[in-house]
Amino acid sequence: MKDIYSTFKYELTNTEKMRFTVALSGGVDSVVLLHLAKRFRDEFTHIEIDAVHVNHGLSDNADMWQAFCADLCQQWQIPYTAYRVSVKKANRESLEAVARTTRYNALKTHLHSDSELLLGQHLDDQVETFFIRLKRGAGLLGLGAMKQRSRIENGLPVFRPLLGIMRKEIVEYAKAQQLSHINDESNHDDRFDRNFLRNKILPELNVRFKGFSNTVARVVSLLQSQQQLLDEYIAEDAKKCIFHQRFLLNEVIGFSRARINNLIRYWLQQNNLVLPSQKVLNQVNQQAFKAKMDAQVSIECSGFAIKRYQDALFIVLPQAVPENRDNIGLSSLVIGNQEFSVEKKAQGVRAPFMDEHVNLRFDIGAEKFTLQHRNCTKSVSTWLKEAGIPPWQRPLVAGIYYNNQLVQVIGLGISKHAYAENGLCWQQKEANEN
Repeated sequence: MKDIYSTFKYELTNTEKMRFTVALSGGVDSVVLLHLAKRFRDEFTHIEIDAVHVNHGLSDNADMWQAFCADLCQQWQIPYTAYRVSVKKANRESLEAVARTTRYNALKTHLHSDSELLLGQHLDDQVETFFIRLKRGAGLLGLGAMKQRSRIENGLPVFRPLLGIMRKEIVEYAKAQQLSHINDESNHDDRFDRNFLRNKILPELNVRFKGFSNTVARVVSLLQSQQQLLDEYIAEDAKKCIFHQRFLLNEVIGFSRARINNLIRYWLQQNNLVLPSQKVLNQVNQQAFKAKMDAQVSIECSGFAIKRYQDALFIVLPQAVPENRDNIGLSSLVIGNQEFSVEKKAQGVRAPFMDEHVNLRFDIGAEKFTLQHRNCTKSVSTWLKEAGIPPWQRPLVAGIYYNNQLVQVIGLGISKHAYAENGLCWQQKEANEN
């Protein structure tokens, strides 16, 4: 029998992490993974591990599985957390995909910032993923299937230390260690593509062609190496045209469609977004790249949109306009992931009078505003347009009011009528920035 623990230990000792969270479903793969992590912790006492279980409520046995995981962790003295989630599937959505996304969102909520999530996916899972991607018509990136260490669709950092181990070797380990585990009845439902491949197709191929799964895994490894080389070339292109959620069109004039498509995939991947289909990429090429400067182009993707404004493409995530906040005083304030604070500046807003409340308001485009350094009055919306702020971002721009008088548009400027030397200036930044 293959020494799975030696492989596991080698993988984990080649990382600087000292804290790991095991995704525990209760199935044989995750139970073996948890047992290996326990052995690793027992051998290296500075290592911390915990386990997390997500109860989807899709099976009549879901509560029993949750209780099994809790008992196992108590027996092995491993900190354990369970989350109960609701899986809501819309029309034409895959139940399997929606459950996976819901599970990953719960896991991301749980994961500590200095921890890494361990998944029990193995070589057979890798082969199944390859064929599912092949069926969907994936290209080089998709056929590369799962990387051992990656960030998945919601930015969750995951590590798959068993990706080179076959499932039969995991089952043999469980028997040798006398490990109990649950059996998910849905794994026998061949209406799911992955189960059909696992239960019907791949066993036949492995009987007909000796070592077939191992061969496919080697092909996947080669594809990943080729993609890595391509990514290095793309990264050089990206330095010229990609800035966070903005893609500069003028910098890719003369590029081939294939080169542009690779850049768009890279751009979205860097922002931890689900990669679009070839059909959507064709839409981006046909609409966004060929549109006139003032055209309103918006291409809907999975959970985000790609919009064009002037000579750039933007990634636009769904975002509601925050509610106004009245009487905030001069204290710092956090709204969502944004922090608003005030500091003294050589050129700023006068201090509020005793009878004036400080209010924070959004969607202020219709307000008339006289910028101190421009000495003319225009609507805030016009000022923001001249500043190059895209239309969908303008309602999110915040204004500081003294009672009902707009004295500062944050990020734009100070009102001429409230200007003061050695005054106050409100700032906005992401709440987790230093």
